[in-house]
Amino acid sequence: MSSIFQFGISSWSYPWSIGVNKGPQPHKKMTALELLRNAVELNVELVQIADNLPLEQLSSYEIGELAHFASVHKLNIEVGTKGTDPDHLLRFLEIAKTLKSPLLRTLPALFGKRAVLDEVEQNIRTVLPQFEKSNVVIVLENTEAFHADEYVQLMESIDSPYFRMCLDLANALGIMEGHEYVMERLIPYCGNFHFKDIEVIRSQTLMGFSVNGKPSGQGQIPLHKVIDAFKAQNLCPSVVIELWPPLQETLEQTIKMETEWVKQSVNYMRGVFDL
Repeated sequence: MSSIFQFGISSWSYPWSIGVNKGPQPHKKMTALELLRNAVELNVELVQIADNLPLEQLSSYEIGELAHFASVHKLNIEVGTKGTDPDHLLRFLEIAKTLKSPLLRTLPALFGKRAVLDEVEQNIRTVLPQFEKSNVVIVLENTEAFHADEYVQLMESIDSPYFRMCLDLANALGIMEGHEYVMERLIPYCGNFHFKDIEVIRSQTLMGFSVNGKPSGQGQIPLHKVIDAFKAQNLCPSVVIELWPPLQETLEQTIKMETEWVKQSVNYMRGVFDL
């Protein structure tokens, strides 16, 4: 594989260390600065700080501290949030500019929720001129908020290089669409790719399936096929590792496994991109 693709880690590489929405919480949660330090230790150049580590809760000083650390250690930061409220997106545009992020990844709605297509489109149109002026791209992650064809409709209606998709094939399960179909429909609009590897296995009763997270390269998401499709479209989006480590007997064991999965995943990606 060509090394023109840039890959890195995410705040969603460490969901248990940072703290999940519902579940056991770590005594000391990982901070954004600690996430950047992990990237340095792993020798990766890209870090995406997303909605599970909300940057809007940090002070201007803390944001500046992140920017300084990234500059010193030659890290590229991508910022992320959730929702399409115009005021919120414009606030995050300022954070993106401070952290020199080329994009803002956001969600059309909270996870598990549907959204109104016309409302999302109007919100994006409202803020897009400011993003264009600042040379920051909005990337909208595909979740169960819409079907793939609805995302295509949104992309084609707005038709701007500053509005692209953040593609996550594991998320296709939430809307009952196959990853091959979602990949085919959305790759032409992709500006960022979340590689969240999973396996789908039938239950012991044979009635139902379980979706389990796996370290990168050990599941069923076809990364090599995705990269080939990007190349066919002359696209070179950033590739970000996300993980769904299952809860172990204790949170401490879970976090230890999560940390090891990140290392395994980074090593796998180095092999894929011949780095």
